[in-house]
Amino acid sequence: MSSAPVVWCWTALFFSLVWSGGLDLQGPLFLHEPPHRVEFSNSAGAKVDCTAHGSPSPEVEWVLADGSPVHQVPELRLLFPNGSLVFPPFPNERYRHDVHATLYRCKLKSALGTVISREVHVKAVVKQKYDVQVHDEYVIAGNTAVLKCKIPNYVTEYVMVTSWVQDETVNIYPNTDIGGKYVVLSNGDLYVANVGPGDGYKNYGCRTVNRLTGEVQTSMYPGRIIVTEPKGNVQPRISVDKYNARRVVLGEDVTLPCVAQGHPVPGYYWKRELQGQSVPVALGERLTILSAGLLRISKVRLEDRGVYVCFANNSAGEESVRVTLEITAPLSAHVQPQVQVVDVGKEASFQCIVNGYPVSQVTWLHNGKPVAPDHRVELMAEPPRLTIRQLAKEDRGMYQCMVSNNWDQAQAIAELDMGDAGPELLYWFSEQTLQPGPMVSLKCVATGNPPPQFTWTLDGFPLPDHPRFLVGQYVTIQDDVISHVNVTNIKAEDGGEYTCTAHNSVGKISHSARVNVYGLPYIREMPKITGVAGSSLIVKCPVAGYPIETITWERDGQLLPVNRRQRVYANGTLVVEQTQRNEDAGTYTCQAQNRQRNSDRRNVEVQVIVPPKILPINPMTGVLREGMRAAITCQIMEGDLPITFRWERNGRAVSNNLALGTVIRRIDEFSSSLIIEQVTSAHTGNYTCIASNVAGDEKHIVPLTVNVPPRWTVEPADSSVAAGREATLHCQADGYPKPAVTWKKAVGEQPGEYKDFLFEPNVQQFQNGSLNFLHISKENEGQYLCEAKNNIGAGVSKVIYLKVNAPAHFPQKSKQIQVVKGEQAHLQCSSLGDTPMEIQWKTGGQHISKEGDQRYSVRGQHLAEGMVSELSIERTIRQDTGIFTCTATNAYGSDEMNIQLIVQEIPEPPRNVRVMDQLSRSIGISWTQPYAGNSPITNYIVQYKPGSDAWPNQPAKVTVPGSQVTTTLQNLRPSQVYHLRILAENRLGLSDPSQIVQVSTLEEVPSGAPIDIRAEAKSSTELVVTWEPPSRETWNGNLLGYHVGYQEVSSEETNNVAQSSYTFKSVEVRPHFGGEAVLQGLSKYTTYGIIVQAYNSRGSGPASDPVTARTLEDAPTLPPQNVQCSVLSAQSLHISWEPPLPEGRNGIIQGYKVTYHSAGEWLDNDDQQTKIISQLRTTISGLRKYTNYSMTVLAFTSSGDGVRSEPTYCQTEEDVPSAPAEIKAVLSAPDKILVSWLPPKFSNGPLVGYTFYMSQMEDGREEGTHKRVLSPSTEMHEVERVKESSTLEFWVTASTRIGEGESTRVISMSPSKTVPARIASFGREVISAWKQNVYLHCKRVGFPLPNAIWRLNELPLEVGGRRTIFPNATLVIKDIQSVDQANYSCSVENQYGRDEIGYSLKVLVPPEAPVLSVVDAFTDSLHLRWSDQGNGGSPILGYVINYKRDHGDWEELQISARTDEHMLRNLWCGTRYLLYITAFNRIGTGLPCDIVTAHTKGTVPVKPKQSQMLTMNATVVTIWLDSWGDGGCGILYFVIEFRPGRHSSWIMSSNHVKPTERIYSISDLWPATEYQLKITAHNNAGDTEALYNFTTLTLMGAVPELSPPVSHSGDHPFYTNARVLVPIILSVLVLVALIATLFWRKNFAEIRSEREGQNRSMGESPSMAQIQNKQNRDQQYLAVRAGRGPQPLTIDSDTYKAESADYIEDICPYATFQLSKPAYSESSYSGNVYSGPYHSVRGSFVYHDVKPPPIDKFKLGHNKEPEYTKVRRKGGRLRDPHSESQESDNLGSTDSEVKKILTLHLPISEYDTLGSDSEGDGRATSQELMSFSHRMRGGAEGSTSSSETSPPSGSIGRKPYPSRKGKGKGGGLNKRHVRSSSGYSSHNDETTFSISHAPSFNERIHPPSRFSDLNPRELSEGDFEKGHKGRGMSKLSREAFQINV
Repeated sequence: MSSAPVVWCWTALFFSLVWSGGLDLQGPLFLHEPPHRVEFSNSAGAKVDCTAHGSPSPEVEWVLADGSPVHQVPELRLLFPNGSLVFPPFPNERYRHDVHATLYRCKLKSALGTVISREVHVKAVVKQKYDVQVHDEYVIAGNTAVLKCKIPNYVTEYVMVTSWVQDETVNIYPNTDIGGKYVVLSNGDLYVANVGPGDGYKNYGCRTVNRLTGEVQTSMYPGRIIVTEPKGNVQPRISVDKYNARRVVLGEDVTLPCVAQGHPVPGYYWKRELQGQSVPVALGERLTILSAGLLRISKVRLEDRGVYVCFANNSAGEESVRVTLEITAPLSAHVQPQVQVVDVGKEASFQCIVNGYPVSQVTWLHNGKPVAPDHRVELMAEPPRLTIRQLAKEDRGMYQCMVSNNWDQAQAIAELDMGDAGPELLYWFSEQTLQPGPMVSLKCVATGNPPPQFTWTLDGFPLPDHPRFLVGQYVTIQDDVISHVNVTNIKAEDGGEYTCTAHNSVGKISHSARVNVYGLPYIREMPKITGVAGSSLIVKCPVAGYPIETITWERDGQLLPVNRRQRVYANGTLVVEQTQRNEDAGTYTCQAQNRQRNSDRRNVEVQVIVPPKILPINPMTGVLREGMRAAITCQIMEGDLPITFRWERNGRAVSNNLALGTVIRRIDEFSSSLIIEQVTSAHTGNYTCIASNVAGDEKHIVPLTVNVPPRWTVEPADSSVAAGREATLHCQADGYPKPAVTWKKAVGEQPGEYKDFLFEPNVQQFQNGSLNFLHISKENEGQYLCEAKNNIGAGVSKVIYLKVNAPAHFPQKSKQIQVVKGEQAHLQCSSLGDTPMEIQWKTGGQHISKEGDQRYSVRGQHLAEGMVSELSIERTIRQDTGIFTCTATNAYGSDEMNIQLIVQEIPEPPRNVRVMDQLSRSIGISWTQPYAGNSPITNYIVQYKPGSDAWPNQPAKVTVPGSQVTTTLQNLRPSQVYHLRILAENRLGLSDPSQIVQVSTLEEVPSGAPIDIRAEAKSSTELVVTWEPPSRETWNGNLLGYHVGYQEVSSEETNNVAQSSYTFKSVEVRPHFGGEAVLQGLSKYTTYGIIVQAYNSRGSGPASDPVTARTLEDAPTLPPQNVQCSVLSAQSLHISWEPPLPEGRNGIIQGYKVTYHSAGEWLDNDDQQTKIISQLRTTISGLRKYTNYSMTVLAFTSSGDGVRSEPTYCQTEEDVPSAPAEIKAVLSAPDKILVSWLPPKFSNGPLVGYTFYMSQMEDGREEGTHKRVLSPSTEMHEVERVKESSTLEFWVTASTRIGEGESTRVISMSPSKTVPARIASFGREVISAWKQNVYLHCKRVGFPLPNAIWRLNELPLEVGGRRTIFPNATLVIKDIQSVDQANYSCSVENQYGRDEIGYSLKVLVPPEAPVLSVVDAFTDSLHLRWSDQGNGGSPILGYVINYKRDHGDWEELQISARTDEHMLRNLWCGTRYLLYITAFNRIGTGLPCDIVTAHTKGTVPVKPKQSQMLTMNATVVTIWLDSWGDGGCGILYFVIEFRPGRHSSWIMSSNHVKPTERIYSISDLWPATEYQLKITAHNNAGDTEALYNFTTLTLMGAVPELSPPVSHSGDHPFYTNARVLVPIILSVLVLVALIATLFWRKNFAEIRSEREGQNRSMGESPSMAQIQNKQNRDQQYLAVRAGRGPQPLTIDSDTYKAESADYIEDICPYATFQLSKPAYSESSYSGNVYSGPYHSVRGSFVYHDVKPPPIDKFKLGHNKEPEYTKVRRKGGRLRDPHSESQESDNLGSTDSEVKKILTLHLPISEYDTLGSDSEGDGRATSQELMSFSHRMRGGAEGSTSSSETSPPSGSIGRKPYPSRKGKGKGGGLNKRHVRSSSGYSSHNDETTFSISHAPSFNERIHPPSRFSDLNPRELSEGDFEKGHKGRGMSKLSREAFQINV
């Protein structure tokens, strides 16, 4: 049993070695971390790499700023498995901000942790065009000029200046110094020092490069330096930004800008702000001043950062520039340690070592997430340190230090792994209660590193040492430690609280649970217990036995507790708080007792020990001086011996050390002393005494300080310095407390008395004691005392002497002398300083000597404080202008003075006069400043005159100050030519005039309004407005037209009309400059306010005073509102309404017309009546009883009737019925009589029954009357004769719920022995709608029963097909058609008699097609009128107008039946429309009429002249869009394109310019360049394209002279020469024409003879439409066939595709087909008629199979089956036209079927089907073949009139004629879009029909399998010709395809 743990321990050790040795784990690290910033151009794209390593290998992932993963965006952002993030090149319009301008991070993940990269700022820059410019710079002579390269803001970040180009030859590069005159700073600015007149003649351009795209740009126009002369002293003016910032990388060079202009030329000096004070910049090798005030710092250091102030001063004043210098160094980071292993519960610390500057932020990350400080985590800022205390397992992983500033970011990675870990319990035993005897095993399992050890206790004491207790533990393969206690033969005394405690070097953990063993109370022995005074004592009584009721503690016989410090708990635990030796030490007794009063007691000895306590020690501060002796004594007030003492200083141990002079002495057992024999400043610190014994320890801290008198660290010394320089006297001392350093200056030459002098402005004392002099002077020379004191000792002091030497210097650094050209000049300079001194002169870098120019002479003179020298120049010339420098030198230094000599003369004429701005009454001009003669130009005089006049002596002029080079000439006249010239003037006189410039003012909007405005009403919607032009002087240009504004005004608004609410119409100028306009589409009977404005190319002038006019009255366009009907009685109704809405009255309502008529099931009865009244209600009486009436109301004005209201239906009340219409009685047998009757003519309500009366007459007297009530459906009644001799009388009445009505006449029946043939049914008129089944009854009686004989129009009736006679002799006609309308009679006869009845059958059908015409056309409406051709027997209920515009969709409009005209509104202006109309009644919808073509008024836009359209300058062309005429149709938009020259591609400027933009400009054109402009204006009528050629002006504003291109004939081959090519082409054309003519004459003769034969074969005279079609085709044939040879009959597919349009017959759009039919074949019309596009195809569908057949089937005579269109019937009753849309949803037709039906034209002249009664008849093969063909490209819809129909059937054998080519606007492929109310929409290509036997089609229509009207058979070519020639002579009946329903 004991060997098992050993085996487990060895096994665990083996596996742990294998595991640790086999894997070398490493957290994720970056091999290549992506950069902080990635910028790229959209044309180049970018790739960002991220590679990593680690063990295990980490996973690479890209995330966004919010941590979400990055996904691929096709073509914009790609992710590769190797971790690369790729941004491919993309076009500008695909730019996405969330992809191309966002923040990314690369994340590495592995099992050991996660790290993320620094932020990757991705920025894609869309390539844009940009220009750089250099502006002219004005500089006072002698100063420094600053030329700037102006780069647009949107590319400044990426574009840098690479060089400056002087006069296009000399390159000046950045950071170079050419002769000290030119400096280019890093930002690209060019500094030109010491500017003279010669610099004014040089041009400067800048060259830039885009660092992303590599694009190089050079400034388009060079800049110049314009040198000006000062007027007196000028205070310095800063030429650069006064507050500047420069950022430079550590170690690089930087130049700080400081340039000012002034007179005299300013001097410069720099200061630097340090610690709140301004200190002069110490110049040296690294810090130098270049030309002007530029401060150059080489190889910058971190200490160079700060604020620099440059001062520019002269005798007139001072200015300053502040420059903030920021220094950055690339950031880097390193974490120490990189890998550390720390035990759980201990502390881990990482330090981040940061390099680079500045460091704005340091953050820590743990596994990629920010670390937040808390009670365990501490973040230290300086130095950056992360400390984690009480480490837990979750703290392991990857840590990162992230360092960042505004420009850079870096990171470093460290790994933290867990070392030793405290124990953790995985399993523990639970409490249990048991009987004595069995074995008990308690187990605990724990884990930890190192593996923990277990100890077991029982009630806090070790387990009993007894063989029954066995403790064991072992280690598993998972490093878990299992420990157990086995107790054999457990007894009652073994019970108690068992505790297992697992502990290792890191910590411990325990678990306790009771084991209860039944038995008597038992207390185990307790060892002696030791407590510490002041702390709590806890003793638990080891009680066994179970159950235990009480456990108590006693001391000295007293039951505890006896005070507040003692507590006893029920489980036997005693707690004594703040233990005291005297009171708490002793013997304690524990007693346990059960319920049976059985108990046990046990004593325990408690000992209390006391920890040491130190007597407080006074601090030793401010009492010791160096050299004294110090002693600190530490005494113990209480505590148990033995006590040990330790001493520490500042946390470090102190021992006996002779070198430090420290001695530790133990005085006795309770005290110890620390002695320092000779204290020094090094002994200052915090001293700690630590006393300890077995009970604990205590510490006390004593601070100790040592006072030290001052002593020199830097002792002051004598110094010598040159005057004007900066001097520093050093004086520094040390001591404790820190000494104060003071400076004083000696009074007089001998020291002894001193004064304070620090108040002087150039003296400053630093904090370290050093004394600084700025610009030291002779006054600062003398003896100075430096003294240091800290009140410890006497202090130290020293006197030094400061000597100031006077170098040569000029009090005035520069001055200026002006002299008139030719006069003498004297230049003088005076220098101060110690002698001896020498002065030299130089100019232009050359020394002036006596051997030089003889005009120069120099003389000098020594003075007391220096020297003076004078240079004289005889007869000055222009070239003498410049800087003369005199240099003074002595032993202590040298200085220079600049004297600027200015030789003055009159100026030169101004140059480069340009027109900058042309307006109507002003002209803006600019010019280049000429050479000013070194005297400032005071004025410019601009002289001007009209172009046609000569220059007068005193021309008009404008005086401009000399500082300006631009001006504006005001108060000019519009559209006028002017000449102008400019003169310059300085104080010496006027220059010659400049070149003369000619310029024109622009037009201006007219300033006068049109006059004599007159407005008259033309119609109810039109007003005619006429006017006269404004006065001529107010035109301000050429009048282009007028804007006529109009708006509705009410009576109260007549004199106050808002200008903004007018609607305007534009008209052009008429020949007499007046105008006229017709305002259309106005509201009816409305007053309009009208104004007129004239306009020219610049816009509209003022409006005229408003005039008012009112449109004429018209019929109301809205019906009365809220029509309501109520029933008054059986014969009267009451109807009321409200007037039409005001906007629809169109005048004064004169009254109302109420129209009413009765309405039946199939028809509205022709009993219509109209009642005219003026009130809003009326009562209508005299109506039929129980009748449904349709009522409409309309309002009328003096102009006519308005729109009717929708019908309102009202039914009169019930009443008693009239008498039954007829009655008869016949013998049905000798003893039976059959009485029959007809229903009442007026039932006046639902019948509830008939009352049958029978009276028996015997010998002339009535024997009684019998009455019997019969059902309302009974119309016959049979009675038996009771007495054979009696006569019977009969009569019948009908009843409603109101009562019984009148009776029929009384009929009698006499006795008879025979039964003659009689008919009980009644003959009458029968009215039925078509396609119903009609039953004609013939109830016959007689004996013998006679046969019934039916006749049709007196002829025997043929039975069969739809006619059937039932056995009861009833005749049934199924699906009646119009042909069934006739007289039918039924007769019966036997030997006793004969009888006959007759029926008149009337069939109601849909109405015929109305005749449609267009009465008038307007810009947006058409006035339509039509006439009915027949209502089909039922009144017309309404009309449907279908219309479509060219290339538009079909639309429909339903119209009331009570009108025959309509105004079709809201149409497109200037557009062709196709229209047709259908009528409908209750039976159905009739046929459409022939299509009518109409055009709304208006034309395409009218292009203006170029002079009205365009104005231009050198780089911009302005387009005056309001000069376009709209052609009567408002312009929708313009498309504007342009191109340079005539051979380049067009450049789109804008494809949608609104007409409200009256002016449009195209900028960025090249000067003096030819351009072509294309403008396309679009309106509803179409578009107009206008081409204009124009040439931009030169930069001077002049019209360029363009030489014509030179042609080099030798460069081209001979055939491109027009002289050779034209004759060749003409010859070929003549030859082709001759050949074509011969073929045409031959073919035309054949065709004409053939056509004449066909025309003679017509059995009936052709209609007018057929004659017109024939003429059209003849013309078409002549026009097209003349240019063609004979066409082959067999066509291959390729040929057909190209030329098939020539063979399509334009049957547009509803062809009427002529079909031959067998004689006497009876047919019927079956189906509702299709009413055209956008109309539902009600109850119909079509079989079409349009698959193209094989090519070989096109051969003539080999069509195996004819082409069919069959329209089949779909069952169902007739439909109400108002339910078309619902019914059409149930159709089975498809989109293609609807498309095919749309092309059918079904005339209503005959309602016949394709031989529906003669199916199977062989003669049906005479039906003509039909072909369908899709209209191909070339056949324009606009080329065919609406009256064209199909060719007559006699043209069967004719070859197909080519159709005319379209000549209309729709010359391309026309596509008809059709909408149907059922929701179907057709295909775009239109299907048409043509009748021809030649294979001129590309689709075949196969019949369905059940279609058996025709017996197709294959015809040979001979049969084909033979059969059709014979039939061509037979009479043809006009027949059409039918739609079977």
